Formats: sequence, structure tokens, C-alpha cells
Amino acid sequence: MTFSLTEILVLVACYLSLLFAIAHLAERQIIPRAVTHHPLTYVLSLGVFAGVMSSNVVIEVAYRYGYNFLVYYCGAGLVFLLGTLILVPILRLSRVYQLASLADMLVFRFRSSRVGAAITITMSLAMLPLLALQIQVVSDSVHYLTGFGAGEAHSDFPQTSVALMVCIVITLFAILFGTGHASSRRRNTGLVTAMAFESLVKLLALLGVMFAVIYQLFSGPDDLAQWLREYPPVRQQLTTQLSFENAHTLLLVFFAGAVCMPHIFHMMFAENTESKHLYTASWGVPLYLMCLSLPVLPLAWGGMMLEHPIPMAYSGIAIGQHLNLPNVSIMAFIATLSAATATIVVTTLALANMCLNHLILPYGLLKLAEEADIYRPLRHIRRAFIVVLILAGYGFYLGLDDSQNLTALALVAFSGTLQFLPGIIATPHWPRANRRGLLAGLAGGLGVWLALIMMPAILGDPQILDALFPSMAADRVSMWAMVTILSLGFNVALFAAVSLLTEPTADERIAAEICAMDELARPTRQILPLASAAGFSEQLAPVLGEKAAADEVQRALAELHFGEDENRPYALRRLRRRIEANLSGLLGPSLAHTIIEQAIPFVDSGTEDINLIERNLDSGQVQFTGLAADLDKLRRRYRETLDQLPIGVCSIGTDGEMLMWNAAMEDLTEVTADDVQGSLLTTLPDPWQALLADFQRSEDDTVLSAEITTDPTDPRWVSLHKTSAADGDTVILVEDITAYERLEAELLHSERLASIGRLAAGVAHEIGNPVTGIACLAQNLEYADDPEEIALTAQDILKQTDRVTKIVESLVNFSHAGSSNESIELGPCNLADCIDEAIHLLSLDRDARQVRYTNHCDRELVVLGDSQRLLQVFVNLIGNARDACDDEGHIQVQAYTRGEHILVDVDDNGSGIPAELQNQVFDPFFTTKDPGAGTGLGLALVYSIMDDLGGSVQLTSPLQEGPHPGTRFTLKLATSSYGSQFDM
Repeated sequence: MTFSLTEILVLVACYLSLLFAIAHLAERQIIPRAVTHHPLTYVLSLGVFAGVMSSNVVIEVAYRYGYNFLVYYCGAGLVFLLGTLILVPILRLSRVYQLASLADMLVFRFRSSRVGAAITITMSLAMLPLLALQIQVVSDSVHYLTGFGAGEAHSDFPQTSVALMVCIVITLFAILFGTGHASSRRRNTGLVTAMAFESLVKLLALLGVMFAVIYQLFSGPDDLAQWLREYPPVRQQLTTQLSFENAHTLLLVFFAGAVCMPHIFHMMFAENTESKHLYTASWGVPLYLMCLSLPVLPLAWGGMMLEHPIPMAYSGIAIGQHLNLPNVSIMAFIATLSAATATIVVTTLALANMCLNHLILPYGLLKLAEEADIYRPLRHIRRAFIVVLILAGYGFYLGLDDSQNLTALALVAFSGTLQFLPGIIATPHWPRANRRGLLAGLAGGLGVWLALIMMPAILGDPQILDALFPSMAADRVSMWAMVTILSLGFNVALFAAVSLLTEPTADERIAAEICAMDELARPTRQILPLASAAGFSEQLAPVLGEKAAADEVQRALAELHFGEDENRPYALRRLRRRIEANLSGLLGPSLAHTIIEQAIPFVDSGTEDINLIERNLDSGQVQFTGLAADLDKLRRRYRETLDQLPIGVCSIGTDGEMLMWNAAMEDLTEVTADDVQGSLLTTLPDPWQALLADFQRSEDDTVLSAEITTDPTDPRWVSLHKTSAADGDTVILVEDITAYERLEAELLHSERLASIGRLAAGVAHEIGNPVTGIACLAQNLEYADDPEEIALTAQDILKQTDRVTKIVESLVNFSHAGSSNESIELGPCNLADCIDEAIHLLSLDRDARQVRYTNHCDRELVVLGDSQRLLQVFVNLIGNARDACDDEGHIQVQAYTRGEHILVDVDDNGSGIPAELQNQVFDPFFTTKDPGAGTGLGLALVYSIMDDLGGSVQLTSPLQEGPHPGTRFTLKLATSSYGSQFDM
């Protein structure tokens, strides 16, 4: 039974309308997301690889070479079985950097627009035979369905016109559902679902024809088995063997086709939204191909039994016509139509993206900044390329002669795409490769392919090959295999030689590191000139236009979950990376990289980006094994130890970026690590910003005590230590010493009270004398009559009263010195007066050893300090000096000016301090006195007060030889004055 041309065209229209409907329903999400985004849908969509090669051409191969047809399926299946080695690195790059095509990936790796242009032109040229093959098979199928045999022409409607009509309908489908989005960075849900449906239809249709062969053409499996045993050509077919070289060459080209062909790359990577889907495909696609291979031999055997006059590739149609079962012929035709439609649509869509991104945009043929909406012209240009490419495939089909068989046409396309395999393998696995080597290799390999494979196929004249390989003239497959390996050998040799003889550029080295399997190694913390996310739109507007620039920045911010006020350097670097990746999906990696480098360049490069390294390693996307896993565990252990230290640890880059902020810093400052890491030091809240910034700039490596006031009612103290790393970053340790400071204050207060207790007896004695004198004078007044005598007595009483007041005031001042309840207010202090008062206080202690005191200080010397605290310092120093002397002790105090400071020496002729103890004398609770004679806090208090006053104290001992070596304490204080109001 045959069909009219009208019936066939109606069938084609109905089938393609069904595809339109499925794609539309998927885009509108009427088909549930659970279906459109299911891993099985993704796996079935990859069946686009099995075009008419699987529905028709492979039947012809099976007819000629028997089981050797399985090489086609093994080559494709091997790619997915080795997915971890080949596909996963490519998928990671494609998803992170929005690489939608083979040209995008190679341009990203080799950083050259010339690479993109070369890949696009040569890939388009290599795919023309494949497009022509799809068109020819559909056209021939229509021809045979109408009842015409091989070589017969349709009288009313030319076969080429049918092919043109089918091309027009497929073009409309590709335009509507392949370019619905402005860029290739978004998943075309309708297209993926429609391709999955076509793969399922193709499989079911071929299985249906297979069952028709087994149960209709034959009487069942037993009858088929009996025929196979009795029919000699079948035994010869099944025992036909390809040579070792030919089989491996076929396996290699089909392997390369499953990676390099643009429609496979597009569906595998550009339309893949989940990494786990690729792991499902690693077993799902080989299983699908195995199921698809089941009908091949039964259809070939059915054709052999019928010995029909039409080519063996169309055995399904011939079997249906022989059995007078139109459904069988329709199923065979639908399998062909679905296979051809899927391949043409996805191939032209992928090539159109490549042409736009690598032939138009990099060379300024479209002025983006002048467009009010850049997305609309991009869609129009992409659609125009789809039309041009399908018409080019149709033109190639028209140029073929009738002698060109389908298998040869398919092998031309597959051997052409083989030339791109070295570049793909080198991308993640050979950092030394460079653009010069890639272009040289492609030129050599594709030159051989064009001259010895492509041109003979177009001209239908193999005389060149016969002349070059006369011994293989009778074996076309061996000749093709030889030329294919020769072209690949030229490619690899030139690629390797030129890459080894020339140096890659700096951009290529960076891209090679990103593309390597360990692509997380050593990302650099580079510095941007922009202070916030708001500046990105302004920088991109001159290139993209204001609207497009704002849209792209907002899209990137939303994807990263950043706000418009984001100003952290780490976040801005991530934003820049995301915008470049998005623009890569919209405009191609070459133009995107150029735009970003010109509009938002880095001004300087810093150290390794620790925040990014940690984020990537902790993301869970990288699974380590062996030694790498052990090192990662060690890294996590050290990181956890550092984070759980009871001392605050922070790290600051040379540009002021906060690189580390552990848990103790969070507790101390009440600022979380998420808010700090990656931001600038200047964004820290006060007082921490000022404290850390001043300490980072200072020449001192240690600050023993710094007061921090976040709550006026609850002051806190910290100590700081810093060190510089080899790369210039600063590591600062911050320890909370508030409890220590408060305890020290309590102990020092106790020391003052003890000193007051020791002075109490002397004070009582000193007060007792004037009180006794006042009592005597008062009694004399009772008997005094002379007014002059009464006046003299009253003056004597007032003198004694002043003496009592002075003694009490000295004791009160000493008891308040250094009180923790007072804030330090530095002002001018007369040095000699302060020393006199200290000597006077010490003289009140009658139980202490009586020594000589001499104050040599100039009465005009004024220092910057606090009089009460300086009194405490001199009481402690002179008191210690007195305790170190014997009965002939002599304590001298002298002062002299040195620059902007005044140095004060407190000398004694006592026993001195041994050298081995001098490093400990300022430690709290260290004392050389007998138990109960001292607390060991006196000199610690001196050191603390001098630090608060901005001065210092230094010890020198001995001063001389002999039994009285003596000791000197030197105080360094800033000079000051009382101001002009006290000038005479």
C-alpha cells in the first residue's frame, strides 16, 4: 500500500504540530515540572545524537557488516561511561561560566576570538553533510512512501520540493522553541521536552517495526531463527569482520561525535540544569542506545529476505508495503522524521548561537550600546542564522549526486568533527596547550579532511584517493579510515609541537588553571576599583546600554542573593564573575571577557582568595579521594582548631580586606564572620575599626592593654599581638583581658590600702604633735589678757591646724591614686612638687628605715601626666629604694630634658637587683622581700601607671662596684607647660 503526497504532508504537519503542542505545554508549565525536569526527560533528550544514523543508515551498515554496526552505539555509549573523566569537567565549566557550545568552551580556554571564529566556520562546514543527510533521508522516505522506486522521479511534485517544505516546517519549529529566550543561558524547557518525546517516539516506532518483522513477515522467533540458519547470505553477513584498524577508527569517530557535535554538546551541557542528571545519563544513555540497537538486525534481515529494490536503509517502509500494513510504513517513516527533525533543530540552534557569538558580536557588527533593547536584535539574528544554516544544508543536499550512499555521507560529518577532539581533551587536561597550537592543529587536520574526505564526497569523484592509496582502491572503508587517522595525526602533531614551542599568554594560563581538573587551585584575590555594586551598572552602560546594564547587574545580584548596597570586595569579585558568566551566555565568552576587562578591570592583584577557596572546598561539589581527601580532612581540622581558639584571630589583607574572623572574635565584638569576611576593615563598627586599623599601621607588634568602650557603664580591655605573613597579610590576635584588668585593679587597690596601713602610725604621730600644741595654746588663752598675746596665740593655733590639714590631704591623695573609678585626664604636673610630696608621705612611716632623701629636680620642670598617679609611682619607687638600703642609705632623684621628653632617675645605694631577676621585677606578685613584707605589686603598678600615662620605665643595676651597687629606675614622660596664663 502506498500513500499520496498530500497524505504524507498532512502526516508530517500533524506530527510536527504535535511537537509544537508538547513544546508549548512544557513552556507554559502545563506539563508538570516533575516531568519536564525529570532525569529521564534529560536522558531521552540526549537521544538527539541518534539521528537518521540510528533509524536508517545503521540498517545499511548492518546489512553490509553484520554485528559491526554496534561500533556506532559503543562509541557513543563509551563517552557516557567515561563521563567522570570527560563530561563532568566540561559540565562544571559550562554551568559556572555559561558556556553553551564547543566554540564557547574553547574560546574561554584559549582566550581568543579567532579561535571562536575558526571553530564556528569549520564546525558549520563539517555539519553540512550531516544536515544534508537528514534532509535526504526524509525526502527519500517520502519518495518511497508514494510508491516510487529508486531512481524514479515524481511527475507532479519534485522530490527536492518535498524536502524544501519539510525544511521550512522544521525551521519554524526551531525558531519558535529554540530561540524563545534572548540567550542560551536559560533552559529551553519546551525544546528539551519535545526532543525527549521524539526520542521516545523513535524508539517505540522502531520497536513496532521490529515486532512486525518478527511476527508478520516471519511467523515468530522460531521461524526467524530457522530462516537465519538456512539463508547463506545471512551467515556471511554475521561473520563479516572489519579489520582491527577500521573498527577502532569507527569507534574513535563515533566517540568524538558524541562529544564534539554541536547538537550533542548543546543538549548535554547547555540544556542541563542539574549535575546529577549527567550521572543518570552515564547509564541511561547507554541503556537507551542498547534498546535502540535491538531493531537494527531484524530490519536488515527483513530487507534481505524481501530483496526489495529500494536502498536497505528504508527497509521499514518496504516491509510495510510488502505486508500491505500501512501502519508499519508509517511507523518507519515517523521514526525517520523524528530522528531527522531532532537533529536538524538542535544542530542549527547550536550553530546559530555559535555564529552569533563568534562571527557577529566580537567584531562589532552589532552596536549594543546603540540598541534600546539588546535582547530583541540578538533573537532576530539567531533566527536568521537558523534559516541560513537549514538552507545551507538543503543546498548541500541539492549538490549531492545519486551515487552518494548514506553511510559515506555520515562518515564525512563524523570524521570532520573528530578534528575538534584534541582541543576538548586538552581543555581540562593539558595546561601547556595554547591558541597557536590549537589553530595550527585544526588547520592541518581540517585541511587534510577537506581535501581528501569532504571534496571527494561533494564531487562524487574518489580519483584523488585512488591515486594516493592505490592498494586500497577496492576497500573504501579502509581508505576512509586511513585518511581519517592521517588527518587526526596531522592535527595532534601540529597542536603538540606548536604548543610546546610557543608560550601561552597570561590569560591562557589563568584559563588553563580554571579548566584543569583541580580548577579550584589558587584563585587570586584581585582588587576592583569599584566601592559598591551600584557602580557596576554605570561602568557597563556605555557598552551595553543603560537598560541592559541595569538588567544584567540586577540579575547577577539576584542569583547571588546580594543587595544593591553590597560593598564587600569578596562579594564584588563574585558579582563581577557572575556578570561575566551571564554575558558569556548572552554574547559569548570572547566578547563577555572583553567587555568585563574593559568596563570593570582589576587594578591590582593580591594574595590567594582564601574566602573563595574555602567556599568552594566546603560547597560539597568537589569529592576528594585518596591523599586529596586526607589533606582536606587535615585542612578542616586545622580550620576548626583555629575557629575554636579561645583567643580572637583575624587576618587583614594588604588592601584592608578582612580575610579571617574566628568564633572568639565574633563573641568579643558581637560581629559575625559572615558580615566581616570579604569586607573592608573600614566597614567594621567602632571602636573595633579604629583599634585594629591603628594597630595594623603602628610599628609596635604588641599592645598589652587597650581599653574598649562599647558600653559606657561596662568598659573592657584587650591585648593585641600581630605578625605579618610572607604574602604581606597581617594576622592579629585579640585577647579579652577585662577580667585580668579588673582583678589587677582590685589587687593594686589592696596594695594601696596596705601602704596606707603602714603609714597610719606615722600619720597618727604627726597629727598628735600639732594637736597637743593646739591644746596647750588653747589653755594659755584662758589666762591671756593682752590682745597682742591673744593674737599671737591664735596665729600659732592656725599654723598647727594647717599642718594637720596638709598631712590629711597627702594621705587622702595617696589613697585615691590610680583608682579604677576615675578616667585618666592628663595635664601639666610640677615634677619637683610631686616628688616632695612622695618623700613627705614616706617620712611619716616611723617604723621604716630612716634614710636621706635628696630631690635635685628643677622646680621649673613640668611633665604631662596625672598628679595623683605620679604620686603613686614615686611613693612605690622611693619606698622600694628605701627598703633596699641600710642605715646609711641615700636616695636621690634628678631629672633632665631630652628632646620632647623628660627623664627622671630615682637612684639608691642599696643592695641592687641581680641580673637574672631583672626581667621579672615588673611581673605581678614577684618580690624579693621576706614573706609578709611585700605583695609584689608595687613595681607592676608603676609599669601599669606609666603605660597609662604614655610613658615608660627602665631598670639599671648595678650602678657601681662594691658592697652598695645601687639601682636606678628611669622614668620617661612627655614634657608640658601650664600655658601662657602662668608666664611672668
